[in-house]
Amino acid sequence: MIVSTQAARRGAIALGVVSAGLAAILGARHVLARGGWDLESGSNDAITAMLLVLAAVLALSFAAVRHGVRHPNGARLISIVWTVAIFVALVFTWRVIAASDRWVAGIGTSIASAQELEAFIAANPESFAPYDYRIPTGVYLQSFEFLSSNNVEMSGFVWQKYGPEIPDSVQRGIVLPEQLEGAYEPTEAWRVERDGVEEIGWYFSGTFRQNFDYSLYPFDRQDIWLRLWAAEPVAGVLLVPDFAAYRDLTPETLPGLDTGFVYGGWIPLRAHFSVDLLDYNTDFGLGDGFSGAPEPELFYNLAVARDAFDPLVEHLVLEAAIAILLFFLLVLMAYESETQQRLGLTVFDLIVASGGLLFAVILDHNAMRNAIESQQLTYLEYFPLVLSIFIVLVVLSAVLRVQHWRVPLLGYTGDLVPVVAYWPALLGTLLVVTLLVFFY
Repeated sequence: MIVSTQAARRGAIALGVVSAGLAAILGARHVLARGGWDLESGSNDAITAMLLVLAAVLALSFAAVRHGVRHPNGARLISIVWTVAIFVALVFTWRVIAASDRWVAGIGTSIASAQELEAFIAANPESFAPYDYRIPTGVYLQSFEFLSSNNVEMSGFVWQKYGPEIPDSVQRGIVLPEQLEGAYEPTEAWRVERDGVEEIGWYFSGTFRQNFDYSLYPFDRQDIWLRLWAAEPVAGVLLVPDFAAYRDLTPETLPGLDTGFVYGGWIPLRAHFSVDLLDYNTDFGLGDGFSGAPEPELFYNLAVARDAFDPLVEHLVLEAAIAILLFFLLVLMAYESETQQRLGLTVFDLIVASGGLLFAVILDHNAMRNAIESQQLTYLEYFPLVLSIFIVLVVLSAVLRVQHWRVPLLGYTGDLVPVVAYWPALLGTLLVVTLLVFFY
C-alpha cells in the first residue's frame, strides 16, 4: 500500500510538472500571437491552457497533501482544493464565453463598403449577370422584441434611391418577405428628389418569422435580420447597401441602429448589411426559367447576445441550494455510519428528502423550457439533468450502504468516498459539459 501510494504521488508530480510546462508554452504562444490573452476571440488555445493549469493544480495538490487511513483530513483538504480549482476554471470558462462573439452565425457575406461589394460580384459573375439596375437601399432599425422562440417584432425605416438611369417603368417599392402580415404594405414616409435622384422612404412595423438557435442559452447569440426584396421581380433590379447614407459601416459601430434603442435583456454586438446567394427551386410562375446560378438577396443583420446574468441568477441559485442540501444529506448519512450516536435518519427518510429535491429540479427544468420554448436541449438545461443524476446516485449509495457496501479507495470506507468526491465530481461534470457544448 505504501509503495503504491508513493508511486501515485510520483506520477502526480510528473503529471503536474508536465501540465504546468505545457500550459506555460501554450499560453506564451497564444499571447505572442494575439498581443494579449484576447478572450474576446474565444480561442480554444486559452481554454486549453486553462485546462493544463487545472490539471497541474489537481495533480500537485494530490501529491502534496498526505492522505490515507492515518490522515483522514487529507482527503477533505484535497476535496476542498479540487472544488475551488474546478469552480474557478468553470467561472473562467463562463468569462470567456460571455466576452466572445464567435458563436454568432450571420447570413451571407458581410458587405461594409463598395469595394467589398464589387469584389463579391466579381467572385460570382453568373449570379449577378441578369441584373441591369442597382438601387441603393438603407435601413434604420428602431426597435425589436422577441415574441416567441421564432417570432420577433421589428420596426424602423427603409429607403431607396432611384437615379436617372432607373426608367420610370421600374416599379418603386420595397418588400419584406418574412413579415407575417403586410409584407407588401410598408407605409410611405417621405418622397424627395435631389439632383435627379428620387429617394423614397417607408416605415415598417410587424412580426417577422425567423429561425433562432437557443442551444447555448443563456449564453446564446442571435442574428436578427431584415430580408429585402425589390417590388418588381422581373425588372432585373439589384438591391445594394446605400453606402453614402451612413457615417461608418463598420459592424461594431452599429450602423442603422437607433441610438436610443431599447434592447430588453440583449447586448448589441454588431450590425451590418450582407448579401446571400439563394438557390430557389421554382421560378414563381414568372416563366424566367432557371439560370443554374443562385440569386443574390440583400439582408440587414443585427447580432445580439443575451444578458446571461438574470437567467443564471434565476436558475443557478436554486440549483446551488439543491446541491448543498443534497451534500448535507450525504454528510448526515456518513456521520450516522461512522459514529455510535444515531440521528434516526433512515434510508426511507433519505429517499423522501431526495424525492423532494428531485421534484424541485424538475420544476426548475420545466421553467427553463417554458422561458425559451426551444425544441433543442439548451446548455443551461444540462445543470438540472446532471443534478438529477447526482440525486439518484446519492440514494443509490445509501441503499448500498445498508447492504454493507465498502470500497477501500485510498484507505477510506465507502461512506466517506461519496462525501469527499461529491463537489469535485459535480463541478467537474458541469465543466466538462460546458467545454463540450462551447469548445470541443
